[in-house]
Formats: sequence, C-alpha cells, structure tokens
Amino acid sequence: MDVETAREVIAAEPPRRLRLDEMLRALGAHDGDAPPPRPDNLTVGALVDKAAEGGFGFLIGVLTLIAIPFFGLSTPFGLAIALLGAQLMLGRRQPWLPARARRRALAMTMLDRVLGILNRRMRWLAKLSRRRWELAIQPRLIGLGIVLLALGLALPLPIPGSNLVFLIPLFVYSLGILERDGAWVIVGHVCTVIDMALLVVFGATVLHVLGRLWHWIA
Repeated sequence: MDVETAREVIAAEPPRRLRLDEMLRALGAHDGDAPPPRPDNLTVGALVDKAAEGGFGFLIGVLTLIAIPFFGLSTPFGLAIALLGAQLMLGRRQPWLPARARRRALAMTMLDRVLGILNRRMRWLAKLSRRRWELAIQPRLIGLGIVLLALGLALPLPIPGSNLVFLIPLFVYSLGILERDGAWVIVGHVCTVIDMALLVVFGATVLHVLGRLWHWIA
C-alpha cells in the first residue's frame, strides 16, 4: 500500500466517538442532520434501561450536561446525581430510580441539545479517551467522589459560575466510567480533592465573616 492509498484509507475511517455520543444517537438524538424515527418524548426509565451497563456513567454525563445552563436550579440536579453516586458506593451494578422518577418524560430536544454540546465543544475528548488503567476504576471510590461533588452542586452558592467547579469533574467521572478510562477517573479524583479543599476554605471564610458581622452588630 503506497502513501497516497494509506491516506485515503485513513481519511475514509469515521472519526472516533465517545460512548456517550453513541448512546445518545442510539436513543434517537441528532445534531442538525435529519432526525431518525423516534418518539416525541422518552421516559427516564427507558433512558436508564437502554443505557445498560453504562447506566451510571451515561446518566451522570447526561444530567451534568443538561445542568450546565441552569445555574439557578442546581439543587435538584445535584441531589439526583448524589443518589446515583450513593448507589455506586453501595455496589449496585445498574442505577435504581423511584417509579415516579422513571415515569418522568424527557423531551427529545433536550437530548439533541446534549448531543450538540458534545459535538461542538467536546469533540476533542474522543481523541484523548481510550480504555486504559482499569485498576483505577473503583466504583465505590468513584461513587464517593460523585456524592461529594453532587452535594456541593446542590448547595445554593451565591457565586456566578460556581456550578462549573462541580459539573466539570462530574462529567470527567462519567467519561471515565463510560470509556473505561482510568486516567480520566484519576483526574476526577484530583479535581474532587481540590474542590473539597476550596469548599472548606470558602465555608470557613464565610463563617468568619458572619462571626465578625455578628460581633459588630451586637
């Protein structure tokens, strides 16, 4: 095979996609192209069931990307993700959700928007993700990190953009779970430690300021 032929073969190969991208497309999501036949709405329960063994990573990834624009509604997203993280800590293989939550409908346009975010802003992640360092993928430890980050996300912090401090490492964890990529899991652990340290420092600072204010008023 000459050099020119090799280049043609490489150019003909489809670009590598993240599993999150592939799962969204399998559910009927699309990004600007002609949409496949699909229902107008999809229940959360169907979303969990179709995600199969990637359920935890898939759901956490989708919820994280959905939550990015909703800076004022971080509490329900945070609590939902914390519930998933707690199940990972307890050793569950697939996520469990209450019947009421499973019946909740999701608009397909919401999944389209998540797929659009992946394609436009995070395409480069596909080149950096692969199956490796699987010994670092310890579900119980990952679950602990997810719970801590999700509870931080649920806090109503009065700081614009503070949600991203928790959303980014949550997405990193979901990527590590789905791609079986221990390197991303380790990055998630490092981000969690940094976030918890910042949260402790920030909380101590707020308490100190409130204490000084109380003494000044008294």
